[in-house]
Amino acid sequence: MALEISWRLPASSVGSTQAGAWIQLALALEYAGIEGLWIDHGIDHPESFAVAATLCAHTKKLKMTVSIAPEVMLPAALAATVQSLQSISHLRTRLHLSDSGRNSAYRAFGEFLNRDQHSERISEYLDLLTRLLAPYTEPFSHCGRYFQLENAGFASRKLSPPPLVLDQSQGSILCGRHADLCLMSPGPLPLLQTDMQSLRGSAHAQGRDLTFCCHLNLIMADTETQAWQLAEEHLQETGIRHPEPPVGVAAIDKAFAAIKRLQIQPQLWQPVTGGPVFVVGTPSQVAERLASLHELGFSHVILASDHGVADVLRFAEQVLPALAAKGLRSTETQHV
Repeated sequence: MALEISWRLPASSVGSTQAGAWIQLALALEYAGIEGLWIDHGIDHPESFAVAATLCAHTKKLKMTVSIAPEVMLPAALAATVQSLQSISHLRTRLHLSDSGRNSAYRAFGEFLNRDQHSERISEYLDLLTRLLAPYTEPFSHCGRYFQLENAGFASRKLSPPPLVLDQSQGSILCGRHADLCLMSPGPLPLLQTDMQSLRGSAHAQGRDLTFCCHLNLIMADTETQAWQLAEEHLQETGIRHPEPPVGVAAIDKAFAAIKRLQIQPQLWQPVTGGPVFVVGTPSQVAERLASLHELGFSHVILASDHGVADVLRFAEQVLPALAAKGLRSTETQHV
């Protein structure tokens, strides 16, 4: 199985200049042969479906993963919106329903449930959404604990439902029953292997297959030293303090020794526990780490970077050929 690559659309306020930058990024991804674009949601993000619909008009092959929290839209409304985007994009949509159960910001949308109630609600939500997105849904009524529908599905289109992405934190039962793709954080290897085995087992018990994806921020440079220098600059910009290096480390190496202690796997760097994970290194090191994640079980990696189109083109020129040489890419997708 090939390794699928998506790029994460940077968050920013809505504006014509930013919209133009998003279009440039989407066109660069499609030109470079990178398969997808991941469009986040949130209180400070533009509406993800509107962004996806706009970018669909400027691309032909780029897959759009649209992220949304289930608090912000009722299941029948979400099903209708997803089907509209599926039609506009010619079946290029993937849906990510994020786990926002611990996010108090969603009280702005009327979400005041505790964690247990939230889990019950999302379970009922997913059961309804799956039924509403089925291509040959007959109208039905539903009276549950959190949702009531009457004559639902009467406007459904005969379209294939998009693949569904759920977060690992939503639990093995929900992921096994509903998810096509599970979003995980690439943590320490033994724990990661155990979690993957549990999630796969839950899916197999439902007669389903489950694949895995992860988010990675990209810090890449011509030399490893330059890459770790960029990581050091990131710490300074964000105000994160790194741990003191072990006694006896040469003064010139202290900064890098301390930074490298924050690696969770070789070249995978997590400066804050539970925070974003960075892949740090040269193009060949980045390719090696992505290949090892694929071997572990990740079929899809979503990358983010600070320099937009320039990073996309450099990644396509220097990393994708190395992945293709390992048999992880189709040569038909390489354009640069």
